[in-house]
Amino acid sequence: MKHIIRLLFIVSVSYGQKQGNVWVFGQGGALNFNSGSPTAFTGSQVFGNPTLPGDYLYSEGCTSISDSSGNLLFYSNGEKVWNKLNQVMPNGSGLNGFYSSTNAAFTIPVPSSDSLYYLFTTDGLERYLQKGLRYSIINMCLDNGKGDVISSQKNILLLDTVSEKLCAVAHPNGRDIWLITHKFFSDAFYTYLITPSGINPPVISYIGSTHIGNMSFYNGCGGAIGQMKASPNGNRIGLAFANASPEVVEVFSFNSLTGVLSNSISLTKSPGNYGVEFSPDNTKFYLTSTNGIFQFDLTAGGGTEAAINASKTLITNLVCIPGPLQLGPNGKIYVSRCNNTLGLINLPNNLGTACGFIANAININPCVYNTSLPSFIAGYNYTNKQKPLCLTSNVKENKLLNEFKLYPNPTNNSATLEFNNVNNETCSVILYDFKGKVLRTINQIATNKILIEKQNLTPGLYFFQLYFGRQLHSIGKLSIK
Repeated sequence: MKHIIRLLFIVSVSYGQKQGNVWVFGQGGALNFNSGSPTAFTGSQVFGNPTLPGDYLYSEGCTSISDSSGNLLFYSNGEKVWNKLNQVMPNGSGLNGFYSSTNAAFTIPVPSSDSLYYLFTTDGLERYLQKGLRYSIINMCLDNGKGDVISSQKNILLLDTVSEKLCAVAHPNGRDIWLITHKFFSDAFYTYLITPSGINPPVISYIGSTHIGNMSFYNGCGGAIGQMKASPNGNRIGLAFANASPEVVEVFSFNSLTGVLSNSISLTKSPGNYGVEFSPDNTKFYLTSTNGIFQFDLTAGGGTEAAINASKTLITNLVCIPGPLQLGPNGKIYVSRCNNTLGLINLPNNLGTACGFIANAININPCVYNTSLPSFIAGYNYTNKQKPLCLTSNVKENKLLNEFKLYPNPTNNSATLEFNNVNNETCSVILYDFKGKVLRTINQIATNKILIEKQNLTPGLYFFQLYFGRQLHSIGKLSIK
């Protein structure tokens, strides 16, 4: 964005859902919500990284994630990933996101795993969105429990030329997660269902406005900026973008069973639209622009487009551009103030100015100029409710529970995966390509060897996941000649 123009053994212990309780963001900002009220702390390494003329000076996109007892695990600005000690992970540099993308980074735990995390990244308009949407996988049981990016599963391309927009919604099955993005120069939403087996092929919904910017602004990519959020119940998606003619603010219905978007509602705009957020009760929609912060009542007049637009209310004319919004785990909405404080919408379920905006509510020293806030799965609806305890300090990259052998590798024909299965559990292997597309599932009963045949696989590099029942056991890579 920038310029708005007019493994190892896992002990399972139950905890509450506190994965979004620690926020780390730019410029050096950090908040801890574990006590109920946010308290600032120091150490954040998230800062702007301008390298070319015209680059935005300050950090804009970021992600942070904790375990389910609220202990910080890692955070990222899309270019690097830092561990809980504020150190760059050993393999955590060189990510293909861009620090000035609205959603430079977004974290989703691998379903049914307590130690593996997808880190999704998007490129920014200053780089013409050329590196697209990519993902890397972090194993929190590497580097003595401080985490590391798995080198063979780093910067894997999922979709090229996407807007600077990511959000996520839990599937009703209580396990899987939808990742939602938007193709640029297109009216297409791409929704990817993330399961224990990997990332499914996208469900594509062609609906709403074509995302495109003014051709004079970063080669037409200016309209890529602006937030996209899902309502806490996962039933709606809202977004905004500026630097386009006309600018766009839209709300859609979302089917969390199928991943399909429908029922486009166009909202009245103000110049320089950027930040969006839903109220905790899903009935209000907030928007930031160069004219201030506005509220829309999504229930007005039975939810018709005309009635929702008629409900538009100016909450405050105090603005920060870019001005992200983020619903906190305490049910309050936090507002970037472009200084060392955060604004607060104290009662976001209330209609109009009764929502109780407070301009300088939270002091976030030593942060000096904040234009970023991390994003989370809608409603903080995380499915990994366990805290990982890695009981060995020497976990290697391709090992999770026990040693395994894969031979021959590379192979011309077939390869044998051999592993320890002392409890004679049912086993399965999921084979997928470099984009995360599942190619094959091999199921076996009470075995310690599984044959992976070449069949119709073309020469190249493939990845596999070995499961005992529904528990992820090992990950690795297979090379086909």
